[in-house]
Order: sequence, then structure tokens, then C-alpha cells
Amino acid sequence: MFKQLLPYLRLMKPWAWLLGIGIALQLMALASSIGLMALSGWFLSASALAGLSVVTAQTFNYLLPSAGVRFFALARTGTRYGERLVTHDATFRLLSRLRRHVYERLEPFSPAQLQRHGESELMTRLTADVDALDSLYLRVLAPSLVALLGIVVCGVVIGVFAPAIGIFAALALLLSGLLGPWLAWRAGRSHSDAWQQDNTRLRARLLERLKGLSELMIYNRWHGEVDHLIKGQHARDAHEYQLARQWGNSQLLSQTLLGLTLTGVLGMAGWAVTQNGMNATLVALMGLAVMGAFEAIALLPQAWQNLGRIQRAATRLDDIQQRVPETGFPEESRQQRPEGTRLSIERLSVHLDSDIATLSSVSLDVEEGEHLLILGPSGSGKTTLFNSLIRFVPPSEGNITLGGAPLSQLSEASLRAQFAVAQQDTHLFTASYRDNLTMGQPIKDDDIMAVLEALALSDWLAHQPDGLSGFPDERGSSLSGGQLRRFGLARALLRKAPIVLLDEPTEGLDEATEQQVWRAISHLCQGRTLIVITHRLTQLEQFDRIAMLDEGQLVEHDTPEYLLADPDSRLATLCRRIDPELSGLLRPA
Repeated sequence: MFKQLLPYLRLMKPWAWLLGIGIALQLMALASSIGLMALSGWFLSASALAGLSVVTAQTFNYLLPSAGVRFFALARTGTRYGERLVTHDATFRLLSRLRRHVYERLEPFSPAQLQRHGESELMTRLTADVDALDSLYLRVLAPSLVALLGIVVCGVVIGVFAPAIGIFAALALLLSGLLGPWLAWRAGRSHSDAWQQDNTRLRARLLERLKGLSELMIYNRWHGEVDHLIKGQHARDAHEYQLARQWGNSQLLSQTLLGLTLTGVLGMAGWAVTQNGMNATLVALMGLAVMGAFEAIALLPQAWQNLGRIQRAATRLDDIQQRVPETGFPEESRQQRPEGTRLSIERLSVHLDSDIATLSSVSLDVEEGEHLLILGPSGSGKTTLFNSLIRFVPPSEGNITLGGAPLSQLSEASLRAQFAVAQQDTHLFTASYRDNLTMGQPIKDDDIMAVLEALALSDWLAHQPDGLSGFPDERGSSLSGGQLRRFGLARALLRKAPIVLLDEPTEGLDEATEQQVWRAISHLCQGRTLIVITHRLTQLEQFDRIAMLDEGQLVEHDTPEYLLADPDSRLATLCRRIDPELSGLLRPA
């Protein structure tokens, strides 16, 4: 029933000593509370009885019990402070370890594998689900164990004076401590699951709509989306209301059981006073001791009601962590080193989420230092081939070798060192522009400025108040679409890698800027292998060879001069369709 929590309980092992100290301090605080209540009850009763006669009033020692009351009061305050300090320190350590553990399990997954879950779904699992597991120790395990030990302490305190009453009090408190939380967990489990699912859907929808807010406003659709979000929130709040109602019912049950327990203890104590001659001052001691112990029991129903949410979070995290990475890297003993940078693609086929091949039996060689242009319409498999080269998607059939070594046998560090990559979507990290461009490489500012100027970004940088030390806005909103694409291109061209992969590098640029960018690419990639993926028929003469993809198949590849000279080639046919006289097709760089 709780097996999904075991992996997360094992994460607590390094700090078991700290967690143990926290539980000990909680128990000491509870024992001090029970002692304070019990001693105060006895002290008040004894003082009242002592004042009934002059003799007893003069001989009654009130200094010792009053000192005991002060001791327990100070002990409760001190241990509670220490308990908060220790348990929260332990919780933060656990939270850090838990987040690192989840990230370590997700990090080997390929981007394509992560994208199937959706950005919002992953964000929910990394935040809300991890935060839910954070309360496993602080709000469930520690309070439950302390309450159980507190029942024993209360039974011992009462049992010292009346064993039968001590046993009854312990059993009654144990019943309250088990029945209330169990019913709260059983009743709240279904609503906790439903609340978690609705909350995940609501967060995912909200994040997606916030990212597309400008489009929703332009097309006047944001009112409808707000209505959908409100309906989703109402559905989630309905489950939260049921949880609150069930918690109220469990509290009512707990208070009822407390009343019955107190009635039983006081009744048995009164009978012991009249029949067995027990000191009447002990009646208040026993009653208040029970109330002190119940202080810990009263917290359990809500804690165990949330246990369903914690279990659901653990199940969701396990679901994604148990998946096997599609593009793992070999152990050190099995790693190979490439000899050169010649790329060889042999009968490569890729199936993503269906039986239909995104790439089908593609074979292509790219010589060291060669500049290759891969053309094709949208959906032809260009991006899939691009992602296969950097192992973002695994091949279903065939193989890719680099310098005679299969990509699957290269270490991750070795593979990443071979490629400089600029994808269509450029991500800007929360770091300076300089750090976003260098990505940890020791690159001089003069070299950075030279590349930015070559890519027509120097004017943009001149308008930044802090220059390269400035920070971008969220998701790079301080840059236009074309500037952001060129920024990602600059990042790739600054990387000293032997192979440069560019995906649609000039998409969305005006003609003059496009020409300048192509000149920069040609100049900065001299002596390096260059592979460009695009659907635009420009600057064909800059490339040594052109490969054309259509419906996942390589339909032709050769030099641009040969393909354009062949009237039956796909490239020549496409060029005539766009411009019958091929005017402007082979513009000089």
C-alpha cells in the first residue's frame, strides 16, 4: 500500500541521525507538555485542598511544584525551538537531495523523450510533486511516531499512580490516534487523487496560455480561455472543499473520542478516590495529562488525509523516473574515440511515436571539412535527421558513425565536443549575455564582438545598457525573433567544434541581413564541417553538396552545379517552379 514511498524513505538514510534528533526533540517537547499539564493540575488541586485548613496551608511545600512547572514550561519552549530548527534543517536537506535525485533520473533522457511529457507536466512534477513529498517526514512520519510515543508517556505517567487507569488511557488514546487518521486517509484518498490531477491540468493549461497570451489577445480568444481556467479551478476547489469537509468530520470524531477518553479516565479516577482511597489531587493530574497527550494526536487526521496526495505525487514521479533513457551512453570501458570528423549515415530509419517512419533508410556520407546543405519541405524529416546526428532521438534502424566510431559508442563529453549546434528555438538562460554566448568557454570579449558584428547584432548590443554583462528578459523577450535566432547562431559559431549544425539559420530575416549572415557563416566555418538544414533556396553555391529529403527519404544528393545542370533533378525542377529563369538563385556570397 505504501511501497511507492520506500525509495523516498531510503533517501533519508544519510540524515537519519538528524531526523532522529528532530523526533527526540519533538518527543521531549510533548513529554514536557504532558508534564506541565499534569503537574499544573496536581499543583492547583493540591493547593486548593491545602488551603482548606490552617495546618496544611502552613506546611504545604509550594516551591518544589512551582519550580517543576517552570522547568517544564522552559523545557517545552526550548525543545520546540530546537525541534523546529533541527527538523526544518533536515527537511531542507531532504528537499535538496530529493530534487537532485529526480533531476539525476531525468537528465539522461533525450529532449525528444522529455517533450512527450510536455513542459508544463514536467514542471509540475519537479515542483508540486516534489514539494508534496517534502511533507512526508515533517507532517506525517515524525508527528505519527511522536504521537505514538507520547501515548506511551501519558500511560506511564498515569500508570505510576493507577496502573489500570494508565492502561485504559493509553488504549483509548491509541484508538483515537489510529481511527481518526485512518478514516481521514480512506475518505480523502480519492479526492486527493482527483485534486492532484485537476491541479496538474490547471497548472499546465495556465502555463501554456500564459506563453501564448499575446496570440490569444490578438484573436480575442482570451476571454474564453479565462472561462476554461475558472471552470478548471472550480473543479479543483470542489475536491478541496470535500477534503476540508472530511477533515472537519475527522476533527469532530477526534474531539468526540477525546471527550469519551476524558470521561472514562475521570470516572475511573473518581471511583479510585472513593473506593480505593486514591489521593483526590491526582484526578486533575490524570485528566490534564490526557489532554496534553492529545495535543499530538489532534494533528494526525489532516496529516494522514494529505498522505493520499503524497502517495499520488510519489507514483507520478516514479512513473517518469522508471522509464529507460532512449539514448544512453556507454560505460567507460566500452567507449570509442573518433579518428577524424568524417560522418557516415548508413541506412538510417527513425520511428518516433508511430509505426510511420519519419526517416526511412537514409544513407549519406559527409567528408571532413565539407559544407552540406540539406533541403526539403516541412515534414520531410530534416529536423529528425538533425536530432539524430546529436543523439536527441534514437535510430530505429541503421547507424551513424563519426570518424569510424558509432555515435552510440562515444561518451557524452566526446560527442558534445564534436558539434556546435544552433536549433530553431534559442533558449536564453538566466545569466549575462556573455555567459549565454560563451557557455562556460574561455572566450575573449573581442572575439565575441567580432562574431556579433558579423551577424549584424552589434547595433542591438550597443543599445543594451550593460552590454555583454546585461541579463535577458524571460524567454529572451528583449530580443526580436530574428535577433534571438542570430544570438543562437553566434553561440554556435563561437564554439570551437569541428562540426557545425545549423537548423534554418536565416528564417525570418530580411534579405540584406540574410546575405550578411550567410557571409558570416561561410567565413567562420572555414576548415570546419558545416551541415545546414533549411527549406530556402538561397546561397546554394556556398555548399559543396546538396542533399534533398522528401517524406523521410533521401531522393538525391550531389554538387549544386551537377543538380542544377540536370533538368530532371528535384532541385532543378523546384528552382524552375520558383523562378523559371533561375534569376538570383546563385547569388555571390
